[in-house]
Amino acid sequence: MLITKIKCYRVELPLHEGSYKWSGGNSVEVFDSTVVEVQTDEGVTGYGEICPLGAAYLAAYPAGARAGIAALAPRLIGLDPTQPWSIRRWTAPCGGTRT
Repeated sequence: MLITKIKCYRVELPLHEGSYKWSGGNSVEVFDSTVVEVQTDEGVTGYGEICPLGAAYLAAYPAGARAGIAALAPRLIGLDPTQPWSIRRWTAPCGGTRT
């Protein structure tokens, strides 16, 4: 099984309670979430999500997560998603280069 495509989606998740508040007057009404879709050559599709504590936590975090995924995605095409340590080799800071 090999990864053939990786898609990244921005999803706004409204809070059932209306808003989430914490110290310093911070609050959010919607979480800026990211859903990642990984497709394989065997027709298996997997999903993952990252949802920080709103942009008030760190304004650039949601967009930065999506930018990081977009930068890594091309390096993961052709790798086996059932071998996470093999994938980590290509995504870790000291993981080397892929030829």
